[in-house]
Amino acid sequence: MPVAEVPVPQVLADLAGALRTTDMYWPRHDDEDYVEVRALAWSRCREYLPDWPDAPELPEQQRQELIYAFVAEAYPPGAAGADVPGDGDVDPEVVRSLAHIFVDYGHGYITPGLLSWSPGSVALFLGDWLPRKTLLDDAQREVLPEALRRWVRFALDRREVDAAWIEPVVAAVDTHLPEFLAAANDESAWGPAKQIAAELTARGIDLTDKAAVNAVIGKLNAARLARSLTEE
Repeated sequence: MPVAEVPVPQVLADLAGALRTTDMYWPRHDDEDYVEVRALAWSRCREYLPDWPDAPELPEQQRQELIYAFVAEAYPPGAAGADVPGDGDVDPEVVRSLAHIFVDYGHGYITPGLLSWSPGSVALFLGDWLPRKTLLDDAQREVLPEALRRWVRFALDRREVDAAWIEPVVAAVDTHLPEFLAAANDESAWGPAKQIAAELTARGIDLTDKAAVNAVIGKLNAARLARSLTEE
């Protein structure tokens, strides 16, 4: 990666931001050396910790144009069928649904911008955010690995990143995919929203039907309260 001279305060601010982000995601480590080095790093950069940046607006039209461009470029002929030699028939709606997830994560969690994927952001996406936040069906799981590889290439190509620096990001998909597969099947690792979505899906509830969703959530909350009262 090209090396550029950067003011020390900016470097320390970037380091503090990275430490804050990993504190949000990664479990605490018990390794004594790791804890000591991390504490030292925090002591050097904490005073430079920047404010949380405001997420830039992402108009719906811009989101849709970006997703359409991805499907058209990465799975030609895109909306016409996405019949790619060697891939079989890939349902463009499945690809499009995954692209929405990639955009949601990039917009909300990749600070430099939703197209600025890195090996670290791939690791966080597959190892933490995706299994904790989303509920993928079988078709989405099957397409996910290749769709994410193609999304990363598409995103970084749009940022005009040299090919040599794109390959490590693409390789990170295969490196961290086993973490996703393990966590996605571990219900104890799911966030509350995903647990509720899974319960609603198991009951055959249409997640777009707000009245039905609210009715079932009310029953679930009442059942949890009743259990807590009987256990006391």
